[in-house]
Amino acid sequence: MNTMKKNPTICSSIPRAAARRTGALLCALWCGAAGAGQLDCPDFPEPQARLQWVAPYIVYNGVPMSIKRFDSKQQPADILAFYRQAWKAGAAGPAAVENKLDPWQTISVARGKCFFTVQVQAAGNNGSTGLLSTTRMPGGVRVTDSDKSLPMMAGSTVLNDIEHSDDGKNARTLLLTNGFSAEANADFYRQTLVDQGWRPVSGYQMTTRAGPGITLVMKRGLAETSLVITRNGGKTTVLANMVDKP
Repeated sequence: MNTMKKNPTICSSIPRAAARRTGALLCALWCGAAGAGQLDCPDFPEPQARLQWVAPYIVYNGVPMSIKRFDSKQQPADILAFYRQAWKAGAAGPAAVENKLDPWQTISVARGKCFFTVQVQAAGNNGSTGLLSTTRMPGGVRVTDSDKSLPMMAGSTVLNDIEHSDDGKNARTLLLTNGFSAEANADFYRQTLVDQGWRPVSGYQMTTRAGPGITLVMKRGLAETSLVITRNGGKTTVLANMVDKP
C-alpha cells in the first residue's frame, strides 16, 4: 500500500474553508509512519534513524493503521538493504515486495494479518527520509460509538472515513458527497441531529472557491460535531468532524 499516493486525493478533496478546522487534520495524518503495538502486530524493525510518530493509531475507511516518519543519515539503498534482510522469506512468512514510484522507493511485506510498508527517498546529501506504516485488516463487525456516528441523506457516498485519537480525545472525520443542495443538507442535519439530542451552537453561510457553503456546529454533552457543507457543480460535499472531548 502506498500511503503517499493517497495524500493528494484526501487533501485536495477537502473544501478550502474547512482547512482551518478539520481539513488540516486529514492532511497531517498522512505525512509520516508506524509502530505495531496498538494493532496487535509483530514488531516493526526500525532502521538507524530519528523516528517521529504521526499517527500512533487511526482507522482509515474501516482499516486500522499506524504511521511514523523517519530521518536517517543512511542512504535509501542502505534502508532497503536493511529491510530485505529483516524480511527475507522464511518461517515468518514470504519475502518482501519492492516497487518504485519516483521519488519514492517502497518495500512491503505481509506478516499474519498485518501489512508493513516502508517508503524511502533521498534527503538531499544528508541521507534519507521516509515513512513506516502498519496496517491490520479489521476482524468482526465494526461498531461506531454513538457520539461518532453520523446520519446521511439518501444516496450519499462516503469518500473518506478516519478515526483518530489525540491527547485523550477520540474523533472521527468523514468526507461524503450527495446530489442534494447545500441548504437541503444543512436542513437535514439541523433536524436529524437535534432529534438525536444534539443542540445547535453556531451556523453561518460562507463562500468558497468551489461555491456557496454552510458551517454548522452542534454539541451533545461533551461531544461536538462540526459540519462544513459546500456545493460544487452538481454535487454537495459534507466534511464532518465528531469529537468526544473538544
